[in-house]
Amino acid sequence: MTETDLDTVASRLVDDVSAAAVAAKDSPAYDWWKVLFALYPNSKATHSKRPRDRAVLKVAVAEMFTADDMRAPTRPCTFCGTSASAVWAKSTLPMFDTNKALNTLPPGVEGWPVCRGCRIAAWALPYGAWVTAGSATVLSCEEEGAERSFVARNVRRARRIMHLGFSGLHAGARAELVAVRAMRSLRAGLPAPSTLWSFKNDNQEPWLRVSRTRRAVPAFLATVEGNAELRRGWRLVEVALTRHDKSGELVASGPAEAARLLFEAEDGRSRSLLSQLHHLLAGPERCWSTRNRAALTRLAFIYAEEVLGMNPDLKPVATVVADWIEHGSGNPRGRLAEYRNVALSDYKLGALLMQAHFRLTLDGRPVAAGPEDWRPLIQQRPRAWEQRMLLAATVLQILQERGVAVSDARAEADEEARTEQLLERPLLGLDEDDEMGAV
Repeated sequence: MTETDLDTVASRLVDDVSAAAVAAKDSPAYDWWKVLFALYPNSKATHSKRPRDRAVLKVAVAEMFTADDMRAPTRPCTFCGTSASAVWAKSTLPMFDTNKALNTLPPGVEGWPVCRGCRIAAWALPYGAWVTAGSATVLSCEEEGAERSFVARNVRRARRIMHLGFSGLHAGARAELVAVRAMRSLRAGLPAPSTLWSFKNDNQEPWLRVSRTRRAVPAFLATVEGNAELRRGWRLVEVALTRHDKSGELVASGPAEAARLLFEAEDGRSRSLLSQLHHLLAGPERCWSTRNRAALTRLAFIYAEEVLGMNPDLKPVATVVADWIEHGSGNPRGRLAEYRNVALSDYKLGALLMQAHFRLTLDGRPVAAGPEDWRPLIQQRPRAWEQRMLLAATVLQILQERGVAVSDARAEADEEARTEQLLERPLLGLDEDDEMGAV
């Protein structure tokens, strides 16, 4: 970066910040001020006592990005070590202390030394971040190409917000979708973990949320895109997660919600792709065709193998459960419901497997698996939860392949046709700007 580059960026910042700070509350430009307020709540541009004259405000904002005075005392920049004459405090830096945290600086210290480049970068952050009216999300990835793609996409979105406001964007988009599209742009098979950092820095309740993808996610995406049945399985997930309100307006974007499943929250409160696939396959809400069930099941196993490093042989145990559902006492629908209720519990699943073993043995039928095969599924050990999900998917596929009637529901012909039409659309949305609407 040259001084000329910094001058260009600083000039754009001053113009955009000043325009947002004096915008009328009912204008689209005011939405960008909301973004700035969420990150720099006590700055000259967001403070309630800021001047409403744009020319006066531009002078005050421009002062924040002036070149360092090398004749004055300098200190190493807090962020990069370059000599800096300016010192900044929490009012101008995102994610620093709010007014609830006082006296955090040592006595007599005015702030943190910040060089001109880092001062500009701190205020350029919302351009490259995925922003809402109250938060910003940034991406870090081992591969710079993914970060560049993420930032470039968000810069275009930031310009649209400034001109049209948030109402000018389509509903349902998420930062995870932009991140997954960025990872998809990497060359196939390249291991590259990514992290999303979402934060809000206001005067009331600041927060930071972190979610990550595993190293193998880009390779998994390449595998899915390169296989027709896996693409079908992924699109089925996207279609199932799409939600509209009563008026037909989009409430939740299927591609965005599906992309979110690839991220694991640091606090453990996120849904996983496997758990969503289990819900789709084992839930009573949907009747799947043989092909669609096979596509969803295969997607689950490929994800487990490539992303989680799992390659379990569950066919013997699944055969025992399927045999019991098909040939045990009572009707298959009742036994399937009984299995569904215990499928994810280690203890309850073990009890059901023991019951199935006895029932099949007493009936003189062959038992495909014994206690040693059950062990990985009924113990409290890493990946046992995921194996139980995969087991359920395998059981349901075996039952469908055998033609065992376990449901009265049948997919309507027009619904099947509509689903097939939706499956023809590309993965992860129509294109990278589809949720932003027409330019």
